[in-house]
Amino acid sequence: MKTKFLFAAAFTLLLFSCNNDNSPEPIQNLTLENLSFLPSNIPQDFYDDLTFTNETTAYAVSRLGKIVKTIDGGTSWDELNSLVAFPLVKVQFVDENIGFVIGGDATGSYLLKTTNAGQTWSVQNLNSELKGAPSSMFFKNQNEGFITGNKLFIKTTNGGQTWTKAITTTDENYKDINFNHNYSLGYVTLNTGDYYKSTNGGNSWQTIDNISDNNYSTIYFVCDKVLFKNNNFVTNLEDNRSISIPSPVSKLLYLNTNKCVGIGQHYEIGFFPYGDILLTNDNWTNFLQKTYQPSSEVMDFTAIAKMSNHKIMILGTGQLGTKIVVLNY
Repeated sequence: MKTKFLFAAAFTLLLFSCNNDNSPEPIQNLTLENLSFLPSNIPQDFYDDLTFTNETTAYAVSRLGKIVKTIDGGTSWDELNSLVAFPLVKVQFVDENIGFVIGGDATGSYLLKTTNAGQTWSVQNLNSELKGAPSSMFFKNQNEGFITGNKLFIKTTNGGQTWTKAITTTDENYKDINFNHNYSLGYVTLNTGDYYKSTNGGNSWQTIDNISDNNYSTIYFVCDKVLFKNNNFVTNLEDNRSISIPSPVSKLLYLNTNKCVGIGQHYEIGFFPYGDILLTNDNWTNFLQKTYQPSSEVMDFTAIAKMSNHKIMILGTGQLGTKIVVLNY
């Protein structure tokens, strides 16, 4: 019991810690000079999600159905037996052993689960109207979790053995789902621009009409703020004010309300895109951008995660293979 408690405390700190500018240990300014390639044997693929369970152990999932794992901070990777070959879009671990992955193809939408740190996986067809990968998932613990997708918003209370509708009618395209650090406050975005809100841990949900024209996608909890991403804008739900973010950015990782890392790609002359990593220290008023060559480096960055409170890992793929970039801060 003590071991599980210590892991949960460390895991929560890794995911949700927030250093404000006046904290005892403020985050130093992010700089391009602190970006570096990490040599590794990670199999070539486009990896759409990455998660760490401690500073050295991580899992990534790919568009070809790969689940890969490192236990040495990313230098060496092992491909796990996922049992599938369809795209996998999201991975989450609730402790050092129990993890979940969602994905799908024309045959349906699926949940993969491990209870032994990825040694073996079970595959469950969610039997929904959705054909293809779900949009998002969030497990509050090993038993209670949610999955969203097109006409898909379901909940489990027994670790995925059975599922019920999270709300009475599910006839919309449900996008991201996320909860705050104590799992009491949750949101679900829709492709219509409206969204759902729960203040009781997902037991009930209230529809919120969006007064702007934004169609929100990704949800971020940053310190005491809730931010919704929409294409090249991020909206603060507290005052409904939006700020623009650079167009290459497809995914964000916030360190606090001012410091953030963005990843993505852009096109120039030629057929292949160029991979981009962008850093801001003032909430995108200004930013630094590093562009990578597709032929020898990276054509798209697709996954990002915190390794520790002073290190970030970014996965990208180019013509010569998958690359790992580490940002120290």
